[in-house]
Amino acid sequence: MHVRSFVAFLSLLPACGGDPADTGLTVGMSASGATSASTSTSTSTGEETTASDETDGPTTTGAPTTGATTGPTSEVTSTSTGPGPSDMCGNGIVEGEEECDLGAANADDAACTAGCELAACGDGLVRDDVEQCDDGNLAPGDGCDPACQFESQGEDTEVVLEDLALTIPSDLYDGSQSSMVCVDLAIAEVGVVHDVRMKIGADHPHVGDLVFKLWSPKGTVLTLLSLPGGAEAADDGMSDSTENSDIDPVWPVAFRDGGTDAELMGHTIGIDQAVCRDDGVCEYAPSPGAGPGEDFGDFVGEPSEGTWRFCAGDSAFADKGTLESVTLTVVVG
Repeated sequence: MHVRSFVAFLSLLPACGGDPADTGLTVGMSASGATSASTSTSTSTGEETTASDETDGPTTTGAPTTGATTGPTSEVTSTSTGPGPSDMCGNGIVEGEEECDLGAANADDAACTAGCELAACGDGLVRDDVEQCDDGNLAPGDGCDPACQFESQGEDTEVVLEDLALTIPSDLYDGSQSSMVCVDLAIAEVGVVHDVRMKIGADHPHVGDLVFKLWSPKGTVLTLLSLPGGAEAADDGMSDSTENSDIDPVWPVAFRDGGTDAELMGHTIGIDQAVCRDDGVCEYAPSPGAGPGEDFGDFVGEPSEGTWRFCAGDSAFADKGTLESVTLTVVVG
């Protein structure tokens, strides 16, 4: 093949790795989140190639070389962007649209939120040691004042469900709500949560099999009881507990912050003896184990009104039980 023909042939080929239908437009994210575009034009003229910002007219590259064949002009347009704020948040450097970035210290209850925004009263997030509540607004008279402090001590709102006789699914608990028996408790009182307490009546011969959980209307989950006497590797019902005392519905067990650690439920009594009835310990503080939550303070500052949900699960096949009564008390301000 003659040199002139070979050069002309090469100029007609697409770029290596290119798709014949590809427009050459590549879109990414810039540091500010905006799309930035850069355009470059290259012109092949046989033996010489030059770059030009002018694409509307013919491109001149000086005197033509004798015997050279001018190939077609090829234009490549590329649009590129760097990483957006969501990619950078958490690296400890304030970049792009971030208001702050404390790295691993970013949290929704800290000065810099998980979204790299400065915490502020009215954002719906309760900042530890600064705010008592945050109902998502700065309006007074709704239980949480414009400085995100409680406006009153609150009043008890109670929902009681009795004579339930609901079977707790035996040996089905896997950490999900669908593997538990659940009841809904509607709180109509409008305000913010100051505190929460519960009382549970259940009939079961092996309290070490049980898991109790509470969901708020906002979706916050607190594990009240998680296989007491056992050490769970995960919240999946696969761990065992040797705690074999009973739980008696005539002697319901109360849960409140400041009670006895629920992990110790029944540890001083044995088989055929019942919690509260035989050991006199009837009030327990939540013990989540490997489950979600910490204590009833997890709900403080959230809206009180709406449907709360309590669920009970059973992780072992040998013993069966029922959920008999549930009492939810929400202190509303």
